Amino acid sequence: MSAFADRLQQVYGLLQQGRTVEAGLALAPLLQEFPREPAVYRALATVQQMAGRHDDAVEAMRRAILMAPRDVNLQADLGQTLAAAGRTDEAIAAFSQAVALQPDFAAGWYLLGMTAYGVGRDREALDALRRAAALAPDHPQVLHALAETGFALERFAEALPLYERLAASAGAPDPGVELRRSQCLRRTGTPERALPLIEAALLRFPDYAPLWLELGGVQEDLGAADDALAAYRRAHALAPEWGDPIGSAIALGREVAPEALVRTAETLAANPETPAPQRAFLHHALGKREDARGEHAAAANHWTQANRLRRDLQGGFDRDDYAAKVDAAIAAFTPEALQSRRGRALRDERPLFVLGMPRSGTTLIEQILAAHPQAFGCGERSGIVEIAQALPLETGADWPQRLADVPADWLRRRAEAYLADAGDAAEGASRLVDKQPYNFEHVGLIAMLFADARIVWCRRDPRDVGLSIFSESFSPQATYATDLDDIAFMIEQQARWMRHWQTVSPLPILELRYEDVVADTEAQIRRLVDFAGLPWDDRCLAFHASGRAVQTLSRWQVRQPVHARSVGRWRHYAPWFDAGVTASDT
Repeated sequence: MSAFADRLQQVYGLLQQGRTVEAGLALAPLLQEFPREPAVYRALATVQQMAGRHDDAVEAMRRAILMAPRDVNLQADLGQTLAAAGRTDEAIAAFSQAVALQPDFAAGWYLLGMTAYGVGRDREALDALRRAAALAPDHPQVLHALAETGFALERFAEALPLYERLAASAGAPDPGVELRRSQCLRRTGTPERALPLIEAALLRFPDYAPLWLELGGVQEDLGAADDALAAYRRAHALAPEWGDPIGSAIALGREVAPEALVRTAETLAANPETPAPQRAFLHHALGKREDARGEHAAAANHWTQANRLRRDLQGGFDRDDYAAKVDAAIAAFTPEALQSRRGRALRDERPLFVLGMPRSGTTLIEQILAAHPQAFGCGERSGIVEIAQALPLETGADWPQRLADVPADWLRRRAEAYLADAGDAAEGASRLVDKQPYNFEHVGLIAMLFADARIVWCRRDPRDVGLSIFSESFSPQATYATDLDDIAFMIEQQARWMRHWQTVSPLPILELRYEDVVADTEAQIRRLVDFAGLPWDDRCLAFHASGRAVQTLSRWQVRQPVHARSVGRWRHYAPWFDAGVTASDT
């Protein structure tokens, strides 16, 4: 080791011991003797950062880069220094410069992805982490970051194989990875596969409360209410200050939830020391209990508090941005544009999409169709949304403005992959029912993928939809769901999408109203089955007895025969609709 390197190592040795002042004194003569040496300024940046002088640290790193502008490690160090200073946009620019200089710099892609994700630049984060994983496919830290990012963005089908790889390569079982594997299986529609996995994990980690909470969720999906409640109680016993098990137990029991549990939930929800996401979930659960007891004012108060907490955490909904998105799609998807692409779409009659606003009856319709022996209920698949998100990134097309530029072979590969994934457990079904509600945004894309797909548009009184959304703990991605006015706006925009698709789409669209299904159940179910191109089967009328697993918020409602109890439920909450959701959704 040279004398210079030895002296620089002494500086870092002092820093490792926390002796920042002494490190600075030891570095001072090196700055005098080697004023053009980048490594000296990198060390200076470290000294300044440890002393809390973040802007000075950034300046020192910039001076180092001036002396070695093509050094990717220095660029990455600058990015980390900027991130530590809270200057995340500049940090992302620095990491982007590093990978531009060296495209196979896996660490640079990893740092870029993690930083972008931290500031909500989700697509950029996912793309960067994918690049990092492609360059370092066996690096557990990179794999875990990509898996967690995909999970947080609700890309469960993409995250699952990553967690599987992590589980297979780990030296010792990780309860967190086992938890995520189960969660992904549930959210991709296979809770029956999650059950043995989570039970095996609990044999190894019997005191890990999140696994018990997950077991409760799996049992709920499978219709085993007593087993679910027992699992929630066990999670609560292991982590008594954790709000999620208590909230889950109360949401399951509702009006018969034990008073002691309710009192605990109220105490935790009122305590500002309880993490805000848990307080919000507890308020949602307590609201459900009060609603079931007929205490509507108390229920509304809980839901208002829950959504206020969620809105503070997640931010508001940008109506102008969303309306502009709808405008762009309406302008781009003309009858001529869609018709010109239809000849190149995949010819396959299996895809059937059930869509509409969440809580509009999509789960009910899927359950009815899935009771038919020739149909398979795929659950809420993310496949179409993922294709829409990947399209501009992978093809370079300006989407949707330049939909004619999308390569037909790219769409064909994606359509085939979607069907292979959706039909994996379908055992030769002639209809694959995807009930992702938000596919109402993508009917035009669906027409470009599948020439013979069918669309069922579920509709329901917007006031009942609005109340149902407001009263549930929705995904953090659904920022509109925390405000009745925003929910009303979203319902209106959904109607704009669908009225446009009805005008321009070559695909058949069946408009089905929840209230009509309730009022004349057999006639509407026959109409639905006929639209699906299936022969009549009486099992569709007894859908509630099918025993199918259900992962959505409607899991318990659709295990009962069709009833009218949810029609007009909003009237109990009329005062909260004065300036919010109205009867008309066009």
